[in-house]
Amino acid sequence: MSSPQGMRIAVTGAAGFIGRRVVARLAGAGAKVVALDRMPQPAGFPAGAEYICGDLTDYSSAESASILVHLAWNMDRSDPKAQAASVADFTRLLGTKGLQGVVGLGSAEEYGDREGRLSEEMAPGPSLSVYGQAKSAACRALEAWSRGPGRRAIWLRPFLVYGPGQGGSMAIPYALRCAKERSPAEFSEGLQFRDFVHVEDVADGIAQAAIRLPDAAGAFAACNLGRGEPVRLRDVLERIAQRTGAQDRFVFGARPMRANEPKEQYADVAAAERWLGWRARISWEQGIEALCQGYEKDNHG
Repeated sequence: MSSPQGMRIAVTGAAGFIGRRVVARLAGAGAKVVALDRMPQPAGFPAGAEYICGDLTDYSSAESASILVHLAWNMDRSDPKAQAASVADFTRLLGTKGLQGVVGLGSAEEYGDREGRLSEEMAPGPSLSVYGQAKSAACRALEAWSRGPGRRAIWLRPFLVYGPGQGGSMAIPYALRCAKERSPAEFSEGLQFRDFVHVEDVADGIAQAAIRLPDAAGAFAACNLGRGEPVRLRDVLERIAQRTGAQDRFVFGARPMRANEPKEQYADVAAAERWLGWRARISWEQGIEALCQGYEKDNHG
């Protein structure tokens, strides 16, 4: 495997939930990292990276990078215009002069309503979200780009990512926020099974992909990032309720299941093991326990 020492790698979305962790790993391994984000450089940002505050039109500042790790994406998942713009931004970056390798971040939503153990070769189910459609389009664009001479690309599909510092309305951060605010938390019955993968494991996989790109055996690969095991959502939420003392405020069955929501989805992780030498290390029990310990520390000092 090539040494990351001296590799010049650009990371978009660098200040985000996943991005800052990826930057820390790449810079720590000795790569020369150019970190790009719309946000001003946050306090405590990993040392050893050149930080550029700007949108993706400012990417020209990072054109000397031979590898791009593209994490930036509009997270208004249901807005077709926002998702189309994110695809356009990505395809425009693929035209950057001197670019030899790209790591793109997809999503398990690319599988739509497919059930069970999901492998990269599967076509999406008939019901595909706007976000899933956009990520799928970006994947196809990257695969086409990789057919050029001397190019390498890896497309990564994380499953349900969670961990410290996560915002938004997904079930785990929503549950923790309601526990902290001592407000009611309304959920579906929570009987769906999902593949919960910790953000630290996901960041490891992304960094590994960037470092291994120059030695990739083929021009293009798609890899799932998950633990490869289905876990019932309700079990996760009940563990949070029990550990935070919020049992009386978590209401199950108050919301309906989303239309066409699959009962079970989890990752086939063989490709990630083969291409990246990667496997998730943190169990959902360990990850949730650490989150709840952080909750206790924040609330009790």
